[in-house]
Amino acid sequence: MRLSNLLPALAALTPALAGVIDLSIPSAGDLLTELDRFLHPDPSHPELLEVHEDYLDVHTGKKRKLCVLHPRGEGKHDDQNFKAAVHECGKGGIVRLPDANYTIGSPLVIELHNSVLDVHGWISFSADIDHWVKNRMPFEFQNLALAWIIKGENYVLDGNDKGGIYGNGQAWYSWAKDEGNKYGRPMSFAIVESKNVVVKNWSVIQPQFWASIVIRSENVLYKDYYVNATQYDPGAKDHFLTWLQNTDGCDTYKSHNVTFENMVYQGGDDCLALKPNSSMIIAKNVTCHGGTGIAFGSIGQYKGVLDYIDGVRMEDITLLPSSQHLMKNGLYFKSWLGLEFGEPPNGGGGGAGYARDIKVKNVHMEKINRPVFLQSDLIYLEKYRGKGHDTGLFQWYDIHMSNITGTSSDNRVVFMDCSKKTPCRDITFKDFHVTPGKDDDHEINFVCNNVVLGGKDGLNECHPSESTHEAAVSE
Repeated sequence: MRLSNLLPALAALTPALAGVIDLSIPSAGDLLTELDRFLHPDPSHPELLEVHEDYLDVHTGKKRKLCVLHPRGEGKHDDQNFKAAVHECGKGGIVRLPDANYTIGSPLVIELHNSVLDVHGWISFSADIDHWVKNRMPFEFQNLALAWIIKGENYVLDGNDKGGIYGNGQAWYSWAKDEGNKYGRPMSFAIVESKNVVVKNWSVIQPQFWASIVIRSENVLYKDYYVNATQYDPGAKDHFLTWLQNTDGCDTYKSHNVTFENMVYQGGDDCLALKPNSSMIIAKNVTCHGGTGIAFGSIGQYKGVLDYIDGVRMEDITLLPSSQHLMKNGLYFKSWLGLEFGEPPNGGGGGAGYARDIKVKNVHMEKINRPVFLQSDLIYLEKYRGKGHDTGLFQWYDIHMSNITGTSSDNRVVFMDCSKKTPCRDITFKDFHVTPGKDDDHEINFVCNNVVLGGKDGLNECHPSESTHEAAVSE
């Protein structure tokens, strides 16, 4: 627009602009800039961001920059304000969200360096499914998606025992229904390419997909971490998975030295899942309600790729069914078949590698469908299930379970269904006291197919069996 066409409007607005424009400077460029600011206010609403340059951090006793961000409210998106706060204080400072709710409307990437994200309410993701799918942030593994990526080093996410993430998951559960790994459904937050991270006093309520994942990172601690995925759609009441599939508590991928301490999960899938190239993973005092248990895998999905899980220590684990979801598995070791059918996320196979140095102790289970289950022919495509049995190329060995107690809900107690191509070896049980929930088929209580048994494995009842009763079903 030409300046001459703006002059009448400018004259009419001069009284209102008197407090905004310095009228002593008659520059046309300055005039146009100030007019544009008046007519189109900054959408990031900087007045909602307080910056304190010399805030005394009581935790360190040192002064650092503090950014206090307030929400726009009424469901208006806070994305830009949040990014502005992180830009201002995300390097060496504290980003504080003191209010009850902040709304995020689009995929988000932030960086934190030597800083704290101090959350006292909920970072809520909008339920505009079409927008999220259209603008998805891709994750290379299984062609999945991420909602929020956090990168950096030496940072803390603190939910202060009263906040974290609200994922608006019900919209996603009803949308995905019977389709596992539905395209575009994002994980709530991802620790990516990060080092020395603490996630503490943090909750994820109604995650859209997996609640969290650690990707290509090291030295990460989740302490006092809570995840709850609950189904409220009456249409899912009698469904086998109650539409809560893919609501994992947290997964690890290509990461080293990740610890979970004091974690509670309720949902419909893996409580914890160790994906390819996870090493030195520690879990202490973890309670899981409903879902598919503690998962080692899935792994070996990509043909020609060598994967590993190496160095796992887990203790004081409790596995229970929930009021709306049975507990399908307890300790679940899952690798893909040795043939390739279809493409990820639900197809694939043919990958190799190994899992070793795994020690699990002090586990209590109640009414678990398959308390200890190793599956070596995993595939999610229904028409190919069973076609790759005994073809698995992934090796499971050096796995030791001790002080395992509880009950199963059916006949299965231990079902180690290893591949003929890569038999399992050096697997031991000590103080194993899990009893079957049924007594009508003792043949399948303790089955160890293609397991090298040495006589000192601690579970003399385990034996090969080709019984098809209660056959393994891919998750």
